[in-house]
Amino acid sequence: MLIYFLYKVIFQVVVPVSKGVKSVRQNMEKMQKQQAEAVRNAHNTQSTTANASHKEAPVEAEYIEFEEVKKK
Repeated sequence: MLIYFLYKVIFQVVVPVSKGVKSVRQNMEKMQKQQAEAVRNAHNTQSTTANASHKEAPVEAEYIEFEEVKKK
């Protein structure tokens, strides 16, 4: 009876829990890798944009004057 109880506990509780923990751990590692890659890509994009904006010559801008229009 005791052996049957231990068998049931092991295969209905311990094994599924260990598989679940393994699955969660793999998903967390996958998400961490994706997040690290996204941060690297964002950093590379920002540094590329910053370098490109520093190299460009300043552009002369045209200014438009506005007049206030009063309602009667």
